[in-house]
Amino acid sequence: MALKLLSLVISSILLGLTASAQFGPARETPLSADEIYADRAMQDAAALSSGRPGDVISADDGIDLAQAEIWFQRAKDRYAGLCDDRSQPRDVWARNCYKLANMYRRGQGTVQNYATAKTLFEASCLGGQHTPSCLQQAYIDHTGASGERDWPSARRLYTLACDRGDMSGCAGLGNMLYRGQGGSEDRSRGARLLQQACAAQFTWACDRLQGFGLPRRALQ
Repeated sequence: MALKLLSLVISSILLGLTASAQFGPARETPLSADEIYADRAMQDAAALSSGRPGDVISADDGIDLAQAEIWFQRAKDRYAGLCDDRSQPRDVWARNCYKLANMYRRGQGTVQNYATAKTLFEASCLGGQHTPSCLQQAYIDHTGASGERDWPSARRLYTLACDRGDMSGCAGLGNMLYRGQGGSEDRSRGARLLQQACAAQFTWACDRLQGFGLPRRALQ
């Protein structure tokens, strides 16, 4: 009986390994026609609105701000529809919420609105498991780019990103832990996270270590 049970366990493990080797890690869902259209509309809008303050803007410059706004609006409508459709695979609606949030953050095709952007980034980060959304909102909350700092929120979002294996998230969390921002100070763990991110070639973490007067690698 024991031998039969052991045989079943081994068979189960082998089947799992075979399936993993055959299918590999989950792949990102390909872009739909609507998402491709929206991404292209964003590219066209950017090309038509690339003038800088002080530039002389005319039709001869290839700049058409009115047409750019039309393309931005078309992209926004597509992203909003895909973001709202929770029947789509999670990675699809999450990345489109992220793209839509960035439009609100930058004021592209809409009035700049950091509060709406935050709602979208957090939905994508928390419900959609979309790490770039966590990082973007964490940065906004940490720096106060929206006009108001929210360090506890930044620390929470950096933690989520770090727990998912993102080294930039670990660097952001390490920096906040070392400085005691958004919660209790933990210099030992903060330094360790920054050193891990630096070892993974995340340059900003290396710069932070230098600024804190810490070695790039933990002392043995």
